[in-house]
Amino acid sequence: MDLWNDDGSHFSGGAVYPLPAVFVEFEAVEWKQQGMGARRGSLALRLHVLTRAVLTHGHTDPHIPEAFEVFDLLDRINAAMQGLRGPHFSGFMLTTSATNHAHAEIWENVERYICGVQDITAMRPPSRVLGLSAAIKQTD
Repeated sequence: MDLWNDDGSHFSGGAVYPLPAVFVEFEAVEWKQQGMGARRGSLALRLHVLTRAVLTHGHTDPHIPEAFEVFDLLDRINAAMQGLRGPHFSGFMLTTSATNHAHAEIWENVERYICGVQDITAMRPPSRVLGLSAAIKQTD
């Protein structure tokens, strides 16, 4: 697992890392400012799941079950993503799945997820104002 850096564009001779491999690509976040320096946005990320291609020749090919194992892997990744959440991001929702067969020896499946995020790194603790008091006055 690593960060995506257009890693798929350079493996014409095969992968240079062990497969299966998962790369994370973060899309741009459009932030909405909240009070006290916090901000909220919607985060979209793409998981590039790279596996070794299993070539088959028709539905009677004995390698068909092995070729379809990639979808079991994608199902396991999706199940793990569904349970992933934290104090500053909500649960992930799968929005798009795409398969790229443009590479001879490698299949690339791209799974796109979105979640809500909150950034509080710019928040300052509330300042205290000294010397003020409040009195409750009773009226009749």
